[in-house]
Amino acid sequence: MSPDILKNLNSGIGDLRPYEPGRSIDEVVAEFGHHEVVKLASNENPLGASPKALSILTELENDLHLYPDGNGTKLKKEIADHENVAFDNIIIGNGSNEILELAARAFLSPNTSAIASKHAFAVYKIVTKSSGASLTEVPSCNWGHDLKSFDDYLDSGTRVIFIANPNNPTGTYNTHEEVHSLLKKVPSSVLVVLDCAYFEYVTKDDYVRPIDLLNKFDNLLITKTFSKIHGLASIRVGYGVANPSLVEALNRIRQPFNVNTIAQAMACKAINDHEHIRKSMELNSQQYEFLFDQLSTLGLDCIPSVGNFITFKGNFVGKEIFDSLMKKGVIVRCVDLYDMKDYIRVTIGTEAENLKFLRALEDLL
Repeated sequence: MSPDILKNLNSGIGDLRPYEPGRSIDEVVAEFGHHEVVKLASNENPLGASPKALSILTELENDLHLYPDGNGTKLKKEIADHENVAFDNIIIGNGSNEILELAARAFLSPNTSAIASKHAFAVYKIVTKSSGASLTEVPSCNWGHDLKSFDDYLDSGTRVIFIANPNNPTGTYNTHEEVHSLLKKVPSSVLVVLDCAYFEYVTKDDYVRPIDLLNKFDNLLITKTFSKIHGLASIRVGYGVANPSLVEALNRIRQPFNVNTIAQAMACKAINDHEHIRKSMELNSQQYEFLFDQLSTLGLDCIPSVGNFITFKGNFVGKEIFDSLMKKGVIVRCVDLYDMKDYIRVTIGTEAENLKFLRALEDLL
């Protein structure tokens, strides 16, 4: 095949690499022949989906030939009630990743730039560079966002600032005061995207209060997802919260019917399944303490996390330990992609899953 077609590829895409998802259970079973595989690679909820969300599936079988509600009316009402904001403050997406992409498409172009922290979520770079813009990475502080320094990197071309809070893959977080202080310094013409994918897992008293900030700053876009604590990663649904003018602008480029009927219906149930959310939070808190202590006892260097995962490093080559764990039926995540050479990220699972992982890891150390 002639490579001529790639000569006109949009600038910025040439040096990107495709996003690397965690390996699936089916892949590992096929490659290694395991009967039982534990997947602790993609920060999924080990309790699975909300039982209330699952109950909706049988009710939709007669509607699958119809297009979904293109406006997501019922789901947006549920989200608005949940967030205590107006209906017009909400935009829904095919995962929160789509909201990030819409923000980039709306505000970034060649000769503009975005700002994010070093070691932040890989999608920020993908959506920025694919828009032809450049990404400025602010050096991290103790693996976290050094928000006090972000305004030092602002220039005339800055259009978007991405903040992951908590951050993936480090698990660090920024306080309400830190985010608030930065927003006061940022010009009102620069969009600040506050990515709160792991929001529900955080138990810190000084953690950011996004809606309080939204009431003060019109240049703020908050993104959240149903993929994590709600356990609906496979159906792809997330949302953004912003002032109505910003939501209306993003809706101009949002694809029609971007969130399918099943996703909308299940998300409506999941957001109100408070018992499932409570159990998920409790399990995560309990097993985080256990897993962090056990990893530390093994002499591993763990980054303190407020999410549902722990990133750690030891006296090993990350890719080698990643491959060796797969051979033992445990899937984790090698995070070399984030310029964190030889670090491994493990999702906090059930007690049984965590014990299987620890036994396999201890055998390899």
